[in-house]
Amino acid sequence: MSFSESVDENHHMDVVVVGSGISGSAAAMTAARRGARVVLLEKQGSFGGSAALSAGMFWTAPTEEAYNARIPLGKAELGARLVGDYQEALSELRASGARVATEPKLNIMTFGIGYSTDIHAILDWCRQEVRRAGGETLTGITVTELTHDGGSVTGVTARDANGRVVRYSAPAVVLTTGGFQGARDELTRHMGPNADRLLLRSNPGSVGDGLRLARSAGTGGTTAMSTFYGHLLPFPVSRFETADYLPYSQYYSGSTVMVNVRGERFADETKGDELLNQDVTFQPEARGILIFDNHVRTTEVIQEPFPGLGTIDRLATAIEAGGTYTEAETLDGLVQKIAAWGVDQDKLTATLEQYATVAGQGGGTALGVPVSPAARPPQTGPFYALMVQPSITFTFGGVRTNSSGEALDHDGLPIPGLYAAGADIGGLSNYGYAGGLAPGYITGRWAGRAAAERATLGTRRTPELIYAGEPATDKEAS
Repeated sequence: MSFSESVDENHHMDVVVVGSGISGSAAAMTAARRGARVVLLEKQGSFGGSAALSAGMFWTAPTEEAYNARIPLGKAELGARLVGDYQEALSELRASGARVATEPKLNIMTFGIGYSTDIHAILDWCRQEVRRAGGETLTGITVTELTHDGGSVTGVTARDANGRVVRYSAPAVVLTTGGFQGARDELTRHMGPNADRLLLRSNPGSVGDGLRLARSAGTGGTTAMSTFYGHLLPFPVSRFETADYLPYSQYYSGSTVMVNVRGERFADETKGDELLNQDVTFQPEARGILIFDNHVRTTEVIQEPFPGLGTIDRLATAIEAGGTYTEAETLDGLVQKIAAWGVDQDKLTATLEQYATVAGQGGGTALGVPVSPAARPPQTGPFYALMVQPSITFTFGGVRTNSSGEALDHDGLPIPGLYAAGADIGGLSNYGYAGGLAPGYITGRWAGRAAAERATLGTRRTPELIYAGEPATDKEAS
C-alpha cells in the first residue's frame, strides 16, 4: 500500500511487535515490563504461532563449546549470548508459575539440555504481562508495510479483518513472524526445486512477512538460508494436519540405516533426525528409506523421545497414515521387498554389507559415507523398512541481527527502530539446530529490551491512542 492511501485509524505506541509466537510474546512482555507501551499484533485468528503446536521442550546447547561443535557455521556472537542467557530465562519462566520440569532432559537432538514446560501457559502469561502493563494484544491484524521517516523505522501500516487500514506509529518495531517456511518462492530460491516436496510442519501464517518487511528497510542477508528445522515423516501420507505433526515424526531415524531411492547411504545416521531431514531433501525425489531391526522396533520406535511427546508406536502410526512399508524375517528378504519399490537390489545389498562391515570395525567410511563408532547395523529379525520424506517447521536463515536484536543493514550497521527475533533472524542455527522455544524466547527478550530502551530514551511518544481504546484484553480486530 502507498502512504497516500487513506488510513482509517492511527495509534501511537512505544513498541510494535509483529507476530505472537514464543519470540514475539517474549519481546512484547520484556518491552512492557521495561515501561514501554506495547501492541502485539497477530495476523491469524489465534495467538501462539508454531510455538503453540510444539511439545513444550525449552532446550538449547549446554555450553558455548557444545554450541560451536554442533553448529560450527552458526554466528558465534549469538550462540554465546544464547547459552549465557539460558539459566536466567529459565528462572524467569519458573517465576511465572507455569509448569517447568524440575529434572532436565539430556542429549536432546543428541547434544542439548532442556526442560519440559507448559508452553500454552507461558504464552498466556506473556500476554497477560503485556496487558497488565497497559499494552494490547490483537489478532486479525496483518502488517503490510513498515513506515519510515527517511532514516528510521517509525511504525507499521496494517489491515484488520474487515480491510480497514490501521497505522501504528512507534519508535521501535520488532519482527517475530516465525520464518519463511510457508513461502514457496523463497524456499525454492534458497533450497532448490526439491523444496517443492517439503511438507509444511508449521503454522500456516509463517510466510516470510518479517523477511520481506526487513528487506524493505534495507536489511542485509544472512548465512543458513538453505537450512531449516523439521522431522522425517512417512511417505506418502493420506492427510497432514496440525494434530499429525508430532505423532508422524520418525524421531528414531538416527538408529536406522537410511538410504535414498537408489539404495545408497548419504549421511551419518547418528547425527539425528533433524539433520537427516535436511539431508534427504537434496536426494533424488527427496525421499529416503529407513531400515532397522526388531531391537529398534521394540525400543526406540515406541519410546518417548523427550517429555511432552507421549509414548506411541511411531511405525504403526506411520503405516496407518499411509506410509510405504514392508517387513521380512531376514535382511535379504527385506532387500528383495524394497527392490519391488524400484530400488536397485544389488546396490542396496552392497550398501548394507559395507555398512555392517565398517560398523563392526568400530566405524569409519563405507562407500564414501561416514559410519559412526556408535552405529549399530540391523541384526535381529524381523526387519523393517519405511519410506520417509522431509518436512519443514521453520527456517534458519533470515533477518541479519546483532546480539541485541537490532536489525542490521548490508554494511552490518543497525537500522534505527527495527528489531527481530526468533525464526525471523538468521544464523543462530545453521544446519545444526540450537533449539526452538528457548532461542525464540531468549532472542525475543533481547529485542524487547533493546526496543524498550529506544522507546524510552528521547524518542518515546506519550502513550495514548488517537482512537478511543477498549479494555486491555486479547482482542480480535472487528
